[in-house]
Amino acid sequence: MKRCFWVVCLLMSVLAVLLAGVAASAAEPEHKWRMAQVHPVDSDYDLRAKEFAAKVEERTNGRIHIDVFSGGVLGDWTETFEMLSRGSLEVNMAQANSNFDPKLNLAYYFPYLVKDIDEARKVYGKDGWAYKIIQDLWEAHNVKALAVIPLGMSGVSLKSKPADYANPEAKKQMKVRVMPIKPCEITYEGMGYISTPIPYAEAYSAIQTGIADGQMGGPPFQAWQFKDVNKVWIQYNDFFESWWVAVNLDLWKKLSPEDQEILQTAALEVSDVQWKRVTEEDEKYRQMLKSEYDWEIVILTPKELETMASHVRKVVWPQMEELIGKELMDRVYNESGIPRP
Repeated sequence: MKRCFWVVCLLMSVLAVLLAGVAASAAEPEHKWRMAQVHPVDSDYDLRAKEFAAKVEERTNGRIHIDVFSGGVLGDWTETFEMLSRGSLEVNMAQANSNFDPKLNLAYYFPYLVKDIDEARKVYGKDGWAYKIIQDLWEAHNVKALAVIPLGMSGVSLKSKPADYANPEAKKQMKVRVMPIKPCEITYEGMGYISTPIPYAEAYSAIQTGIADGQMGGPPFQAWQFKDVNKVWIQYNDFFESWWVAVNLDLWKKLSPEDQEILQTAALEVSDVQWKRVTEEDEKYRQMLKSEYDWEIVILTPKELETMASHVRKVVWPQMEELIGKELMDRVYNESGIPRP
């Protein structure tokens, strides 16, 4: 009797060890990836990145685990795009670096391709004409772009409001920090400002020390970062800032069709959440700047916006064609329905 008891105990011990081993094996993911995004922790973009990671882990039963690194701790967006292309980073929520390929300007800064969020979703959403074109442009750099995360409509923050802010042909006599990419420089020159290419990390000190009078490059969310050194926000809507959930293409090709579908669906779901929030987010930051920091908020009328857009398309788009090539520019004109000047 005692012998049977000890045999049973031994078998139970062996079974417990085996079950523990199986559980440990099941708990260990097959893939452990890193995902970078530069916006602060707890921002909408941090939350969307974490939602994407959680959806993927849940739907793959823990086989794919994604650690999200927010706040630019893995590098700025230009650096993480290169890392993603090389495969030293698996997943990213950022934009393409057009310094690698001027055609990528269509994916990021293309002035007045759209004039508001409704137009933006029709163009950049999953059924939009630019969506597939941009995916193809990213694939040429070994990146699989899954879905757009909309940041909002851009404008400029300034120390003071120029008198003829709505007249694109008027010289504003103000220096604006622009992103150090050619389309930004020629667009703000075309709008009557003195363009000063400065990296984002140096923009605050440039305004603080008087090197620049203001900055462009993003929606009101970005202006909030300059709440202590500027006093005016002008909603020019000069471009729609779109970031993408993207995966290294070599990695993507190794995944099963089922896992590819899980990643694609999760990306589109978090994209849809942000499309529904983006207008609200723009307005939230405009109101915060106005009520908490006494900023002047300037919204162009539809007529003023059309005047600005028409002027920029006339004087800047021909220069964009020199950057991205006639073939791609022909597609822009044809798909957008905007006539050549």
